[in-house]
Amino acid sequence: MSPGIGMPELLVVLVLALVVVGPQQLPVMMRKVGQMMAQMRAMAKDFQNSFEEIGRETELAELRKEIEALKKSNPVEEIRGEVDKVAYEARFGDDEVRQQKIAAAQPEKPASLPERGDG
Repeated sequence: MSPGIGMPELLVVLVLALVVVGPQQLPVMMRKVGQMMAQMRAMAKDFQNSFEEIGRETELAELRKEIEALKKSNPVEEIRGEVDKVAYEARFGDDEVRQQKIAAAQPEKPASLPERGDG
């Protein structure tokens, strides 16, 4: 029962219904009221289910957008691009870097030894 209708109020309504409708038609009327209540509950449930379905569809649409955004901003591809760029610069970099690499790769000459005289 709803909180606004207590037992005394319900008794008053039943007595009025008995007086207005009569004892013969009261069971028929109560059955129709019960059927209408069942229809109203079914309609309310359908209404609630439709809102829940709309909410799920909206949530799925948002998830699809997030997935597409993640696919477009693939971090693996970004990292691969950066590595390729660094590798290219390391291989075909400017002349100063190339000269430093060549100098680093050559063994150092030993300190010059005093020249020996032939004779």
